[in-house]
Amino acid sequence: MKAQWIVAPVVMQFASRDDPEQSLLECTVASARLRTAVAALEWKRCGNENVFWDPAAASFPQDAGVCVVPKYYHDLPLQPWLDACLAAKARGCRLVIDVSDYPFRKPAPVPAFYSEALKICDAVVANSRKMGELIAPHTPRQPLVIEDAILGSMGEPAFAPASTVELLWFGHPTNLPYLDAVIGPLARLASRRRCRLTIVTEDSAEARGVVQAINSRFAPALEVRLSPWSLEAQRCAMRECDLVLIPSDPADAFKAGASANRIAEALNAGRFPVASRLPSYLSFGNAAWLGQDLVQGIEWALANPGEVLERIRRGQALVAEQFAADRIGRQWRELFEGLAASTG
Repeated sequence: MKAQWIVAPVVMQFASRDDPEQSLLECTVASARLRTAVAALEWKRCGNENVFWDPAAASFPQDAGVCVVPKYYHDLPLQPWLDACLAAKARGCRLVIDVSDYPFRKPAPVPAFYSEALKICDAVVANSRKMGELIAPHTPRQPLVIEDAILGSMGEPAFAPASTVELLWFGHPTNLPYLDAVIGPLARLASRRRCRLTIVTEDSAEARGVVQAINSRFAPALEVRLSPWSLEAQRCAMRECDLVLIPSDPADAFKAGASANRIAEALNAGRFPVASRLPSYLSFGNAAWLGQDLVQGIEWALANPGEVLERIRRGQALVAEQFAADRIGRQWRELFEGLAASTG
């Protein structure tokens, strides 16, 4: 059976290559790597076919059995995407909407797209239990939770800070404001124990401004450096850091439904996460430090190096059990097979 994936141009750049499923594992969009690629690879492995389609650039393939919308962005034309969903339904496709970011706080026309698409789809997939709860009022379908897969080999647990504590923050620039609340307390800690913070994100004027402002106020006790994001840059930064900082706001609906991928990626790399208490992170309570004051978490880790290593090992066991790519891929395949079996 053929699965049709409706994707944005930024994803299509990778999906139009000779081996699209494998190429998507290198996509700059996290959801394309950790969700679309994993699902499509498993679907192909079982003898099925994937077709990737930008509805603003080509006509609808008529022989697909399942049509999946991984993500709609605010800079995309609304009508071609809504028409694509309607065309899929008209041709007997089972329409699947995958929600990995809460859409109803995003710029127009994102809320309009999801308001309509969630009403007519045959299945809704959410990247976390909390996201499923947030999306449920907007759709007649019961959301199915499929987590982000964690890719890459598992790193050896390590925690042995030198005279300078190496800290890492990584993510999309839109998450930089959550880092602001940490900087003042972190600078006070750095006055007693020198710290260096590496920020791995898109090389933008905003990110460069954040780094420059912090360094001008707090260097040399707290030094901040920007590493332009790439998969390799993120992997290298993980290997070189002592702790991974993941600040957020559990009260913000836009972040409350976030998946566990950032905390799970840190643990998979063998590094200890110090993170806010997002709902999807709570299952890692015995594998990380979770709380409001992340500097308190850093101080706890520095005072308890043996327990840090034990927690990393517990976290890696949890990642292997719940977030392995083969397990996540099977969940997607079972969804598609179930939808196909219900056709007619």
